[in-house]
Amino acid sequence: MAEKTLQDLFLHTLKDVYYAEKQVLRALSRMAKAATSEELRRAFEHHRTETEHQIERLEQVFGLLGKNPHGVPCEAFRASSRLPRRSSTTRSPDTGPSRPGLTSLA
Repeated sequence: MAEKTLQDLFLHTLKDVYYAEKQVLRALSRMAKAATSEELRRAFEHHRTETEHQIERLEQVFGLLGKNPHGVPCEAFRASSRLPRRSSTTRSPDTGPSRPGLTSLA
């Protein structure tokens, strides 16, 4: 999509972010249900609550612009969700050992 103005670009980016937040919200529900510990489940539920608030704020921005909130599939988000997942025994140089059960559900 070729944006004609900065406002067009802003609106398109807003739709991308809205789409991504909605996808993350769904994933967090699955991740909380699959959590292997109470602490992990609570962390996912806390993140889910924060994500819900982010979505509410995005909906407010859409309203200020006089637009209905809806997302458009974001290629960058889709591509990142298709990246190979690390196994529970791999080690990331930046983050240390990966946690079992987290990468397979994201």
